[in-house]
Amino acid sequence: NERFRPLITPRADETYCEGYSATEKKAVSEEIIHHIASLDPPGRFLKREGRGQVSRGLNGPWEELSRKEALKKTCQALRDCNRGDRETYANGVAAPEDVKVVADEIATGAATQGVSLKDLAARSVVESSERTQEKLREAMQEAGVPDDQIEEQLKRQRADPTYVIPGFAETSQGTFAPISNPGYGHQPSIMEMMGPDGVPVQHQVVLPMPGQMPGLYSQYPHPAMDMPPIDPVAVAAARAAAGYVHPNDLEKQKAAAAEAVTNAEEDHEATEAAVAAAQEAEAEDTEV
Repeated sequence: NERFRPLITPRADETYCEGYSATEKKAVSEEIIHHIASLDPPGRFLKREGRGQVSRGLNGPWEELSRKEALKKTCQALRDCNRGDRETYANGVAAPEDVKVVADEIATGAATQGVSLKDLAARSVVESSERTQEKLREAMQEAGVPDDQIEEQLKRQRADPTYVIPGFAETSQGTFAPISNPGYGHQPSIMEMMGPDGVPVQHQVVLPMPGQMPGLYSQYPHPAMDMPPIDPVAVAAARAAAGYVHPNDLEKQKAAAAEAVTNAEEDHEATEAAVAAAQEAEAEDTEV
């Protein structure tokens, strides 16, 4: 808090909520996070358990926030610092020298150069993009990604800041580390959409490569996959013993019975015609 609150307060801007784009909100937050993480030793965002109104944050061991959680906390602080009841947010906190330098730069730029906080936010977008590109390049080179594919991925990210290079995730320290072997050119990319506060919301998850995780049927055997082939003779015998007639078989039986009746009627008519013909032939012989 010795650094976080004094870094938040100088950036109070009434136009933050509606005037800043999601990319600018995220860039300003990342600038604050980067300042804290670049300290020696590096600063970290921590939390503790304790859900009650009195014991909140007072119980249990300290746990480090993820990169996304730190970004969300910073965006919330930047939004809330414009409230009237937060004017004294940093009062009583002695700001270290490195934080005073940042605050003086913001104040000097606004007073002498006419640089607004919105202009600084737009500048932060460019600087944040450059830092991200540099870190991604180092991570991909260490992972052995070919140079032409590195350039292609970085070019896509420069054109679309919401594009996230597949196979690499940002760590809590702000660096990038490989999370899988994505198979460039074959696996769809991971897209990350930013919410209205500049906090990225994952839109498409990483698809595991074949062999990375067991299939559903290998975990939970299914009768259709693991039972022996069905013996149709045994099934027919079992149905007959139970007196069960399948609806399809019943329709076939009805059709066969109707066909048999038709055939019998046709045979009877043919027999009568043959008898009549024989009688006529016999009568003709008698007359002769």
